[in-house]
Amino acid sequence: MKKILFLASCVALLAACTPKVPQAEYDALKAQKDSIEAANAQMNDMLGTINSTMNEMAVDEGLIFVDDNGKDLKDKQAVLTRMQTFRDHMAQQREELEKMKKQLSGSRGYAANLKKLIDELNAQIEAKDAQIAELQEELSQKNASIEDLKNKVREITVAKEAVEADRDHYVEVAKNQDIALNTGYYRADTKKALKAAGLIEGVFKKKAKYQNLDASLFEKVDIREFTNVTIQSRSPKLITVKPADSYTLKANGDGTTTLTITDVTKFWNGSPYLIIQL
Repeated sequence: MKKILFLASCVALLAACTPKVPQAEYDALKAQKDSIEAANAQMNDMLGTINSTMNEMAVDEGLIFVDDNGKDLKDKQAVLTRMQTFRDHMAQQREELEKMKKQLSGSRGYAANLKKLIDELNAQIEAKDAQIAELQEELSQKNASIEDLKNKVREITVAKEAVEADRDHYVEVAKNQDIALNTGYYRADTKKALKAAGLIEGVFKKKAKYQNLDASLFEKVDIREFTNVTIQSRSPKLITVKPADSYTLKANGDGTTTLTITDVTKFWNGSPYLIIQL
């Protein structure tokens, strides 16, 4: 996330420091930011698949010893059939996980952690498959008890708790990344107040200072929803540089002005900050 904010800040800095920013530099920074956002979306999709896989496994386990009406199965052959169906389903899940793992080949950071989670889940599926195969063999024996096998299946399910904890952790990480990617920082104030806060003079001249803007000086907004805002000024001035074709300013009859963001992606691509002088 720091990398995303850094790239966004660089784009805004380039635009603010010189009137003619080389288009190639702007495009390169924008492409990197877009690439990170696309990768994050891919991670979210993969986590959704992993979550679905684990939920399906839990459902399948619960159906091994019951019929379609939810009643306990008493017939060994019926239980054996259910077990084989469960194993076949796990084989399909392993294939899907392997496909995801290949997509993550060479990845680092968060993606590498997700790859580790896939490896753990795959290992769990393989172990579970071996255990179910062993139970199938036991149930095939003449004196085998379905009740004994039920207890063993319950023991198998305990092992997945650690993997579920990892999954929940990565789901939370993905959620936080999504929030961060869609968070903007807004402030509309008088020239005097902005100057006192250090948001006008010098802030766009030094990259280090621009990167370290105090978030407490701004109102946090969800850029997906923050598309219209009424500004308490007849002639507001956007301090942060925004593409002219990504927004409109409309004067109202009561001394206010309405800012409408017409292209959310383009408007926020250069910078997560929106500073307006009243």
